[in-house]
Amino acid sequence: MKEKRVRGLDIIPPKASAFKYETHPDLPKLHQNTVFVGARGSGKGVAMSNMIRMLPFDRVLIVSPTIHSNKEILKDLNIGPDDMFDPDDKEVVSKIIKIVEQEVEELERYRYELKLYKKFLKMLKESSTFIPDEMLELFYQNGDFREPKHKYDGREPILGLIVDDCQSTPLFRSRQFQNLVIRHRHVGQFKEGGALGISLFMCIQNYTAQGGLPRAIRGNVTSMCIFSIKDEKQLEQIACECAGEVDKETFHRVYKEAIRENQKHEFLFVDFHKKPNQPSSFRRYFNEYLIL
Repeated sequence: MKEKRVRGLDIIPPKASAFKYETHPDLPKLHQNTVFVGARGSGKGVAMSNMIRMLPFDRVLIVSPTIHSNKEILKDLNIGPDDMFDPDDKEVVSKIIKIVEQEVEELERYRYELKLYKKFLKMLKESSTFIPDEMLELFYQNGDFREPKHKYDGREPILGLIVDDCQSTPLFRSRQFQNLVIRHRHVGQFKEGGALGISLFMCIQNYTAQGGLPRAIRGNVTSMCIFSIKDEKQLEQIACECAGEVDKETFHRVYKEAIRENQKHEFLFVDFHKKPNQPSSFRRYFNEYLIL
């Protein structure tokens, strides 16, 4: 077969990565759509809270009807009372998006005021320059001129969202929530381009059985923690959807290696977008690579 190349029509990929924030070399990239799937009492909540604790989140939100009964698991995540939501609240997705947008607004306000402050300092040095009253009022506080402040010192905050025990609620079936999962890294857009985004961590008991994970969400998963699953059909479905990374036979082999059933809370961690330095997409727990 002959080929003829046309000049000027090459595909040029964008410089920005789909995964925006730096993490430890052996931790997953951010943003994430991570699913933890396993039976009740399998240890999903413990694995999830530890994963979030190890990642550099500044603010974590949660949607769950069982928040207060899981306080011991979640205590190290510093989730504020204003960041806890009921999945039966019809406005819950809008409220979450609003929080992301407010973080963007605060950061953009700070960046604007910081530019103005630098201009203000220059005007102070030039005594002949007229300084508007609005500018003086903006920076004059407690008898002195103060530089604008931002709670994250001018950097973009890293946000996470836990969705736990919500499969029996209307949330998973809502188009708004599924749309949030699909466009999670595009939520909270900046005026100058780009977006803040939010990572999602979803704990579920059923993957594809009745009340399981909708296809729109399954198609946007970036990583998965799979605990002991007795339902062979569910396990086979997960193996099929991991086919892009490994064939089904190999998946079952690494699953059996991870789930030895001789230790509590065992799970197989699958990273669909591993970093180049990581030797495998598969791990037993988070700290044991399973190298094929």
